[in-house]
Parts: sequence; C-alpha cells; structure tokens
Amino acid sequence: MEAFVEKYALIVNPFAGRGRGERLAGEIESIVEKRCGNVEIFLTEYPGHAKEIASRIKNDFSVIIVAGGDGTLHEVVNGMMGGKAVLAVIPIGSGNDFVKMFNLPADVGQAVEIICRNNRMRIDVGKVGDVIFPNGLGIGFDAWVVRESLKVKRLRGFLIYLYSVLKTLFLYKNEPVTFSANGSVEEKKIFLIAVGNGVAMGGGFYLTPQAAIDDGKFDVCIIRALKKREALINLPKALNGSHTSIKQVQMLRTDKLKITSEKGIAVHADGELLGMNLKELDISILPNALEVIYNPKEQDWQANE
Repeated sequence: MEAFVEKYALIVNPFAGRGRGERLAGEIESIVEKRCGNVEIFLTEYPGHAKEIASRIKNDFSVIIVAGGDGTLHEVVNGMMGGKAVLAVIPIGSGNDFVKMFNLPADVGQAVEIICRNNRMRIDVGKVGDVIFPNGLGIGFDAWVVRESLKVKRLRGFLIYLYSVLKTLFLYKNEPVTFSANGSVEEKKIFLIAVGNGVAMGGGFYLTPQAAIDDGKFDVCIIRALKKREALINLPKALNGSHTSIKQVQMLRTDKLKITSEKGIAVHADGELLGMNLKELDISILPNALEVIYNPKEQDWQANE
C-alpha cells in the first residue's frame, strides 16, 4: 500500500511585515521543501487575493501554510472554510496576534519544523455577517486605531500600533450602542468592545487575556466610556491584561451577541477594517470549525539543529 504524502500549499504575502514577505518568499519555500516535502508556492498580488487563492485550492492540498500577518491569515481562513485542507502559519507580519494561541516562534526555520511535526487541533472561529474571523473583532476605538495604522508608512511592528493608538486618542469620541448577550440587553456609551477568540489584538494588546480558541465561547471585553486622560493611563494595562480590574471594564463569555448603533460604529475583524459606520452586528461562534497545526509545548530547538 502506497504511503500517504502530505501536499503543502504555501501562500506568501510579499507585503507582509513591510516587505519582509517578499524578501523571505524564496527562503521559506526552500525550507518547507527541504524539511516537509512537496510544496507549491502562491504569491498574493492585491487585497483579497489570498482569500481567492485559498478558496480555489482548499480541496487540492492537505495543508495550506500562510506566510504573512493577521490580515493574510484572515483572508486565507475566509477562503478555505469548508475545504479539506489544514491551516498552518509562518508568522512574518507586523502584528501576529493570532499565532500567540499556537505557541509559534518568529523564526522561520523553527516554525516550519513545527509544521512538519504535524500536531493538529480543532479550533473555533467567529462569524459576523458573512465574514469569518479566527482571532477577534474590534468595535469602536480599536477599529479607529486600525484605520490610522493603515496610514503609517515608516514604522514597523508594535510601533505602528502604538503610534496609531496615541494619535487616535485625540480623535476618538465614545459611542452609544445597544448590546445584547446571554439574555440581557444594555444601552451604554463605550470606548471599545473586543470580541476575542484569541487573547490579543492590535499587535499585542491582551484585551481578552483568558480567551481559549477551543471552548465554544468568545471572551468579550467591554470598556465603557473613558475620558482621554483615563484612556491614556489605563490603555497600557492592556499590554499585559491587567486592564480587566479597572472599574470601566466588563468581561463576559458568550457564544453569540448582537450590537446595534443608531449612528453607526467602526468595526474591524482580525485587523481588517469592515467599515466605519456599521449599524448592526450579529456575531456568533462556530465551534471546532477549523483544523490547525500548532506547537503543543515549548520545544528545545537546539536539540533539533
């Protein structure tokens, strides 16, 4: 009987990490081929292209490897849903929030080694309207920060988000919304709402630090209206998850929620801006909807070199 051979697709975003994807594409392909075997590379060329590629190949490969950031990953997951392929990630973007849940290293060779080991788990994904989000949904201030970050050309990594946060603080006004979850309905002015499947958003802000990607629930962080001074003092606490103790923060778990805004509110999914004045959001979780390759525990990489 002929042994099964994994067939790998490698989707690389050349623009990820401010051009890091383009510089590393050939090297990544070579490492995957050397360590894992049969691989075919696909380079994205424009926004939405990763989704198109993933949708086209989702039943033709056993593993789809994404080399990019959270935005590329968001596109690929939206394209591959319902297919046979398993998701794997080489994190080379600016934020790389989602892969914090998989214990993946930033080093390309080490990330490929994990992919070759082929440890798999099934995870939940979120859904808002027709959009799938594997990591998280940001509403209000968080989405304004995303809009500002798209304008930044010279900074890299976390500095992009830090600059965008500080700039947005002076532009943003708290927004009134109606929020429905777990059988209750509340009207409140909010600074932001983070719907987390993963623990972090915005390049390292741990807004939902206790989230688990396989528990069938979102962790939701609601930060009620903040004055600019309060925001400046308390936002740094979100870098380690200690913001959950301040009086304006409410944390809850739910598998579905609805948010409405008469005026319209800004929303992003996995760092991809969905709109600046959306009026109704129906958000639900899809349990065990995606199979991924992950790293079960810390590895002694020196032993493998």
